[in-house]
Amino acid sequence: MHKTKDEETIRNLKKAFFFSEMDDAFFEMAAPHFQQKSLQKSATIDSEETLKYFYVIIEGNVKTSYFNPENARSITPFLLSEYEVFDIVPVIDKKENLMDYTALDTCMLLQIEAHYIRSWIETYPQLNTNLLQCLAKKFREMEEFSRSLVFYDTKTRLANLLLKHAIKEEENRSSKITKKLSHETLSEMIGSVRSIVTRDLQELKREGIILDKRAAIIVKDLEKLKERCVKYIDL
Repeated sequence: MHKTKDEETIRNLKKAFFFSEMDDAFFEMAAPHFQQKSLQKSATIDSEETLKYFYVIIEGNVKTSYFNPENARSITPFLLSEYEVFDIVPVIDKKENLMDYTALDTCMLLQIEAHYIRSWIETYPQLNTNLLQCLAKKFREMEEFSRSLVFYDTKTRLANLLLKHAIKEEENRSSKITKKLSHETLSEMIGSVRSIVTRDLQELKREGIILDKRAAIIVKDLEKLKERCVKYIDL
């Protein structure tokens, strides 16, 4: 049974970019140190926990958020999906990152004590390279997020966000947004408020660009959605 568990862990780790190009010997050594952790919908992993552990998502979707208790506002710069990892920054500097991770649906994670990752980054050059590429990707996403907040109005930011996810789904031969993002979550992802997002979604519905259903946001007219965007998003 223990062997079966490790084999499943290895299969999942090999799908994560963070561990790409690592050899079989590494995975056989690393697998026993990982434990599976179930995360129910809306459950949160706080910044204190990510200081102690490193996570790989193997099933489900997780949003990353900053919360301001003074005005009860949240902002969500990243949305993480299967085989992505978090949190990378505390692994490097050993300092608490004031970011919370919330499950958008029932999630399954691989959890490992952060000190193992720190040690392996120092030992394996390829893992160090993978780490830098993951950081670069997040930096570019944060750069795009910041630029969007400064230069684009809420309608354009929402259209850009929907287009980004629609393109991913089109590549997967589907016409819907992968996960049902609530109006509240959408507002956090574009730095707005729920009432504004609801208004803009209704406008997109009236124009025949989307259908806003319980299970998913369905993009009916991808070309019209692109016209709503300042630029075509590179994924």
